[in-house]
Amino acid sequence: MKTLLKQLSLGDRITDYFVCAVKNLRIDKNGNKFLQLRLTDAGGNIGAVMWDVSDSVAESFAQGDVVKVQGAVTTDHRGQPQIKLERIRAAGAADDFDLASLLPASARPLAEMQAELADIRENIKDADLRSLLDEIFADPAVYQAFCDSPAAKGFHHNYIHGLLEHTVSVCRVAGAIGAEYAQDINSDLLITGAILHDIGKTIEFEYKALIDYSDSGRLLGHIILGEKMVSEAINRVEGFPPDLELQLLHLIISHHGEYEYGSPRRPKTLEAFVLHHADDIDAKANVFQRLRAETGGTGASWSEYNRVLERFLYLKKPGD
Repeated sequence: MKTLLKQLSLGDRITDYFVCAVKNLRIDKNGNKFLQLRLTDAGGNIGAVMWDVSDSVAESFAQGDVVKVQGAVTTDHRGQPQIKLERIRAAGAADDFDLASLLPASARPLAEMQAELADIRENIKDADLRSLLDEIFADPAVYQAFCDSPAAKGFHHNYIHGLLEHTVSVCRVAGAIGAEYAQDINSDLLITGAILHDIGKTIEFEYKALIDYSDSGRLLGHIILGEKMVSEAINRVEGFPPDLELQLLHLIISHHGEYEYGSPRRPKTLEAFVLHHADDIDAKANVFQRLRAETGGTGASWSEYNRVLERFLYLKKPGD
């Protein structure tokens, strides 16, 4: 049975398999080489260090490899947990490990999120939009990818089932905002856009031992890929209204909000404004949720500098 990173305590000794997510070979003040790593599994991630490392060991594995390590849990100079490594090597064909145990996944049960998505779809009354969603998710491969895919490589919901978790959250947030302006908003259009806004991520990412971009993900990105997927599905739905198509596709291509954030168009409808802000809120809230989970029990009040949000984040909840 694999020991997950979240189960480790200070002083524990460990011999197990992890993914080497980050690998840096450095030289200390005495001229000796050492490795600084970040190891991941389904339970999270942890820093690791190996002092006085030989060239043969340093060259025996690469970033992105599954590695077998031996060492002890200590703390780094900031007091954060790390593994002080004694041995490390790349896993080979003869090694017995469960790849699923190495992939970080949503903390929410998959079946629970699938049921929530089904309920959201069931509440859409517009027949054309229901037909479109049925057309898209009738493909088992598309539905499976939608349920399994991460929502990002490094920013938010960057784990297995992350896309589904993000999608149902955006639907809830968008629905709550939309209800405030019910007389002026097409709720069915908004929620359908919320379901489909990131569907291109089912193609954008590859996730084996690490989450990374596919070739089409790097060359086109999820917005273009998603618009193409939805356009092709609309063409297969007989009699889909042209104006509804136009507004739905606008939701997909404008949901990043601004050109500098990769949005081909800025929001120009009320539904598009609501979707963009719901998407943005959920992505940033997830950053706080993950950091709080990662620092739980450490007593840390502040995160390290977050390069995406360009600030330090205060992690204590009111009343803590």
